[in-house]
Amino acid sequence: MPKRLMILAAGMSSRMKKETTQLIDRQLINQANNLPKCMIGLGKGGRPFLDYLLMNAAAGGIEEVLLILNPKDDHTQNFYEKHQENGHVFGLKMLFARQHIPVGSQKPMGTSDAILQALAQFPAWKAGKFIVCNSDNIYPSKVFRLLYGSPQNTMIAFNSIGYSEERVRNCAIVHSNEAGFLVDLIEKPTDQEWQKIKATMPKIAISWNIFGLNASEVIPFFENTPLHPIRNEKELPVSIRMLIQAQPSSMRAIWVDDVVPDLTAKADIIDVQEFLTLNFNE
Repeated sequence: MPKRLMILAAGMSSRMKKETTQLIDRQLINQANNLPKCMIGLGKGGRPFLDYLLMNAAAGGIEEVLLILNPKDDHTQNFYEKHQENGHVFGLKMLFARQHIPVGSQKPMGTSDAILQALAQFPAWKAGKFIVCNSDNIYPSKVFRLLYGSPQNTMIAFNSIGYSEERVRNCAIVHSNEAGFLVDLIEKPTDQEWQKIKATMPKIAISWNIFGLNASEVIPFFENTPLHPIRNEKELPVSIRMLIQAQPSSMRAIWVDDVVPDLTAKADIIDVQEFLTLNFNE
């Protein structure tokens, strides 16, 4: 069975489309407003952001990638199909799914719904293990080896050192026990929760939404994930919390110190370009 990676790329990128006061190349501003954010050409020669995630995934042993795209995205699949035909996708087999939007809704129904829709379109992925991750982060290649190195469900807990407090609090805080198993994911902690976290956790780890999942174990929890009462979405961290509450010690949290670039808004573009220059000589 190939080592598989599912990449979540069906979101609406609403924060990326907001205005910024930073001085950014007008062409990149136009791309940020019109393309999926993972396809913004931030690299040398306009190489899309997603290329660097794929490059690291391939270096980490991934063989097959399933991109989950928005049905309105008419760019990403065409781009990578052409590159795949020419052998320019780092030796990966590329597959494409769509997260269809329900009638009457203006946006997709969240990341857990995206995973279920992708599995329905590619039933072979319902057996064995796969990694799932965001499309707007560049994960170091070693995390893919780490996630496949354990037979259990696994996640990466990234050291929060190197990030601003605002950035950390916009993530899910990873609470694991001494045995290394995930106990809780505290999504966007309140002021009260944050003070408790700082008082009780000598080292704070955050989740960048990358998990190694045994499909047969997690699918029932994705299916039963409730819709958020306000956002009307089924979110992956909620599904993971349901799993570990029902089955304690079912997910191992692996600590990693690397800083992961995050492409959420236009304000992140300059930082990401600096990261690419430093780490990819671009």
